Amino acid sequence: MFASNRGLCSAAGTAVVLLMTCAVSAQDRGDEGSAVRELTRQNAELREEIDILKSRVSVLEARDSIASAQHHTSEPASAGPSRTIPPASGESQTGERVAPDTANSIPVSDPGTHSMDIPGGPTLKIRGFLDFNFGSGPAANPLIYPLFPLTTPPTPVHSTFQLGEFDLFLSSRLSKTVNFLSEVVFGSDATNNWGIDVERAQLSYKPNEYFEVSAGRMHTAIGYYSTAYHHGTWFQTATGRPFMYFFEDSGGILPVHEVGISATGRVPKSGKLNLRWLAEVNNGLASNGGAAGNNPVQNFLSDRNHKAFNFAGSVKPDWVPGLQIGGNYYHDIREPQGLAHVDNTITGLYVVYITPVWEFLNELQVQRDHAEGSNVTYNTPLGYTQISHKFGRYRPYFRWQEVNVPNGDPLYGSVGRYEGPSPGLRIDFTDFAAFKIQYNRLYTRTSTPQNGMDGQVAFTF
Repeated sequence: MFASNRGLCSAAGTAVVLLMTCAVSAQDRGDEGSAVRELTRQNAELREEIDILKSRVSVLEARDSIASAQHHTSEPASAGPSRTIPPASGESQTGERVAPDTANSIPVSDPGTHSMDIPGGPTLKIRGFLDFNFGSGPAANPLIYPLFPLTTPPTPVHSTFQLGEFDLFLSSRLSKTVNFLSEVVFGSDATNNWGIDVERAQLSYKPNEYFEVSAGRMHTAIGYYSTAYHHGTWFQTATGRPFMYFFEDSGGILPVHEVGISATGRVPKSGKLNLRWLAEVNNGLASNGGAAGNNPVQNFLSDRNHKAFNFAGSVKPDWVPGLQIGGNYYHDIREPQGLAHVDNTITGLYVVYITPVWEFLNELQVQRDHAEGSNVTYNTPLGYTQISHKFGRYRPYFRWQEVNVPNGDPLYGSVGRYEGPSPGLRIDFTDFAAFKIQYNRLYTRTSTPQNGMDGQVAFTF
């Protein structure tokens, strides 16, 4: 039995060697970029096959253990008919391949117990992230818009230690083409109360590199930063997100999260341009949510029949490694209670250049809000530019950021203007933990400039 198990693993290993040899030959004959992508895809498939074989080996070994235990039991053979241990999933008693029968492959538990073990089933992987901060000054907070002067009346700001986001990233591969991922975040806010948010929970089907469809709660593909950096601050160079991409429940005005369906893929025959397309349809943000409203992301019930949609595309040329250029167009119709409907569109463009040493991020979004029956259209520019350079474990950086909402905007007129510079330094004191220190100078429309200093330790575990 164990010789047969070793044979399965040996066969899988031989297949890996043969496939890598074929892939290298193909690379010599054809386009190098295509060969590398094909090799990556085939290696992923082989890893999945190996995982399945290992699961079958575990089931077979468990079956042998149960059979051995029953063989050595003290009960006499005449006590009742012997129990035949079912074969491993996908294998008949004659050794032939048959359709999987999960129910027959699970060892029988004692009456009254319930087991979550699924031999050969998917494995849940968990990765954790956490950040711990110390802020001084009204413009120090890395997670939400500065408390002063956003709240009415203004919230007094004092030097404080802050426990940031406790982020659990969960992922599971259900098959070669179906994957699940989720982010569950534990965090506090200005009320000092703890809350739990399921920030992402999506099921994806990807039969090939040209098409992938996902459903659930996701990050909307508006710009670059929103989908490149999620809730683990350890990934980000700076202590926090640019103002324009703050989350909806933290003072942000863009629809960073969505509940709906998203489809994306590589454009066929785009070659070394590496063109990608994306289309999304979702509930949109709540019509009465506003910048500081309750539950702006419509997770369960939508307040209107109209659905928001978003189109995006990007190019990542092989001849300039690290360069990516993209754009997006988002449209929604908001229906504030008792007010005119508001036509809401967001158009954006980004140019980013990222290498192991250099980081140069540039984004601009323009949000256009027009109330039905009005002669005025309000245009809100949102943008940032960020540059950094790595010197060993040290990465100094500089960011300029802006959100400038016109007075009278039918959706976000109370937000006003936030802009200013944010220089900082990141020190990776281990491979999986970083210390960051950042100074913020904040200019608003209604008050004198604000200052803040934020220190942060961010890590993954």
